[in-house]
Amino acid sequence: MKKYMDTSLSAKERAEALLKELSLEEKVRQISCSSVLMIMPLEMQDLKGGTGAATIGLGRSERFLDDVKEVQDYVMEHSPHHIPALFHTEGLAGPLCLFGGNQYPISIGLGATFEPELVEEMAAYTRRQLAANGVRHALSPVCDLARDLRWGRCNETYGGDPTLASAMTVAFVKGMQGDDAKTGVAATCKHFLGYSASEGALNSFQTLLSENQIREQYAKPFEAAIHMAGLKTVMNSYSAVNGRPVTANRAILTDLLRNDLGFDGLVVADYGSINQIKSPYNLAETNTDAARLALDAGLDVEFPERAVYTQELVEAVRKGELSEALIDRSVLRMLTLKFELGLFENPYGIGDLALAMDNSAPNAGSRLAARKSMTLLKNDGILPIEDTKKKIAVIGPVANSLRLLYSHYTATSMREMVAALMKEKAEAKNTDIVNIMNQGREEELAGAPQPRSIGDKYFFDGEIRKAYPEVQTIFEAIKGRFESVEFCEGCDYKGEDRSGFAAAVELARRSDIVVLAVGEKSGIDASCTSGEGVDATSLSLPGVQDELVKAVYAANPNVVIVHTGCRPLCWEWAYGNIPAILEAWFPATYGADAIAAVLTGEYCPAGRTPVDLPRSAAHTPVYHCQYNGSSSDDRQGMDGTGYADSPSTSLRPFGYGLSYTKFDYSDLTLQADEAGNLVISVTVKNIGERAGEEVVQLYGKDMIASMVRPRQELVGFKRVALQAGEERRVAFAFNIDILSFVNYEKQWVAEAGKFEFFVGSHSKDKRLTCFYTLRETKKIDPNCRTFFARAACI
Repeated sequence: MKKYMDTSLSAKERAEALLKELSLEEKVRQISCSSVLMIMPLEMQDLKGGTGAATIGLGRSERFLDDVKEVQDYVMEHSPHHIPALFHTEGLAGPLCLFGGNQYPISIGLGATFEPELVEEMAAYTRRQLAANGVRHALSPVCDLARDLRWGRCNETYGGDPTLASAMTVAFVKGMQGDDAKTGVAATCKHFLGYSASEGALNSFQTLLSENQIREQYAKPFEAAIHMAGLKTVMNSYSAVNGRPVTANRAILTDLLRNDLGFDGLVVADYGSINQIKSPYNLAETNTDAARLALDAGLDVEFPERAVYTQELVEAVRKGELSEALIDRSVLRMLTLKFELGLFENPYGIGDLALAMDNSAPNAGSRLAARKSMTLLKNDGILPIEDTKKKIAVIGPVANSLRLLYSHYTATSMREMVAALMKEKAEAKNTDIVNIMNQGREEELAGAPQPRSIGDKYFFDGEIRKAYPEVQTIFEAIKGRFESVEFCEGCDYKGEDRSGFAAAVELARRSDIVVLAVGEKSGIDASCTSGEGVDATSLSLPGVQDELVKAVYAANPNVVIVHTGCRPLCWEWAYGNIPAILEAWFPATYGADAIAAVLTGEYCPAGRTPVDLPRSAAHTPVYHCQYNGSSSDDRQGMDGTGYADSPSTSLRPFGYGLSYTKFDYSDLTLQADEAGNLVISVTVKNIGERAGEEVVQLYGKDMIASMVRPRQELVGFKRVALQAGEERRVAFAFNIDILSFVNYEKQWVAEAGKFEFFVGSHSKDKRLTCFYTLRETKKIDPNCRTFFARAACI
């Protein structure tokens, strides 16, 4: 038996043994990837000689495991040492490759729940479905901080706060990787680092952050996942930091990630990013030069195809242009992960496929998560609507479309995009979509509706209903709860067509209450208004939706806005005029049911804003933990008014959300020991007349410090369910090192002095306050510091 097949050895020992046997060609293959198209014969694709990683495009959702087995067998048969490929996909809110698998609300909606347990549960369901289908690597979660809401990928994040993002990220990684790597799926935290803080909020533009912001805030979710959840893989940012693209930036990928944060896993390239070293960054002229820069920086594996880590790399090593040791380092990391996952013993699916693909439990979880994500941002008393005899008008482009309830990077949006592209190809070849998809093999899109255009928001709804029979549109969910409900679209989600305004206004006039469902389409093609590479100059509603809202409001002021989107509704006029605003994010399959449940009072909303809401794009960024001297609350221009033509404060603060009941806070206490371990406790009571949930939030501030510090920082949070009249005591346990920082001498310290803490229902709700004094400055090991308080009801 070969030494590397000895299961009594550690994963790294087995990887070292195998590495010694590999030829240079095999090594280079192990740090590359193949994007496999199942509509093409495998022998025509780049698989001979093996491949380190693989992803399947245009696969068959209902028979995905068969595709994996077919590709895996081919790869192993054509690899000298029969090394299995590591298959990957996205898994932000469910398995991207499995249309019909579980789908949850997208990340920013999960962030709005302030309940990490839901994220861990979702990731665990996704792990089981991916592992059963032979996919052992998830390119999720997104750990970026959403601060500039013009950026089109805000919905992939858990919001703009590093503490909230850390808690959610740790929960996701634990759920995805599980307790045993042999049955787990390797999670990938991305995008390292500062990807979301780009110039002009444009995708892949250079990162604009100070060294302290990068280390203390943007690196925090990654660091928490490394030390609290054993993170296996990291993906680079497309952007440049301090004059170097991250793909070629040793200071980021090695000095910071490995030496400082302590990461010892695999770094994988975001799609096509190594090639960008040549263009647009112009750091290298040849593939060899680009490969040398990437490998030296610490970028291990090229995704999604062999563009730079190719045969040219082999020849460069043989010519002495590049050290083989750089390749060996990355190959060892890839092989170690494969042995940890048990791929050599089981290169196919893990567990019972039928059991894993049973969506009963995930559907119940998705339904609950959708309800918990609902965030009520304004209510002048019009909600809840409990009289079922009220005449309800449901108006707006989101109101009767299923597709607009789903984010990009979900199985639904990806399958729709593939169908639309295949439709285009079919038309170009004068054939039909089914023949293009199948080539005698594929049946799942047979009978697919033919779109008027790729931008037709209804064209894929029939397929969504087939895959998720319980799904409803907002109109359908509301119609099932009232005696008189009518629908009118009014306008599309984009474009300039106002021809539907008159009908919408007429319907509004003869109705008691108008539910206006507005928002956007998330994806990566030209039909979308947000998504990867779909950034915005405005935070207003796309198209003529704002005009529709004003026209309907003029006809009937009893309006409730329901907004879905990549970012929350940031429209000053609406908050000043519309009676109620419900933010639904992208709530997925059970989103319409959740919306209707909140509107009718069947469910008491408790979602909270995971970002601060700016008044317009010109006001960004605004966030509660801005630094002293730069905070909109602390400094509002020379005369204290903010901008010359507008206040600089947020429309809604971080952590904000309304309820149908009220909560009282009392008896705040602080206990501390000599080591700086603190427990802050508070009693929360539901003093309203109905059951509800409160998100108790604890904030802290270093009162005087040697470096400019945030005006406040989120320390911890706890979502608590309380019956009317019920009270619970909530305790937050942490060390004062949660407020430590990098001082002027580049040391991590918790400085001696006074600290203020307060609890409340959002970041501007200073309900109760207490203080703590640290007697002596403490030097801190940042990898062992508190990333977020442990919160519990006691």
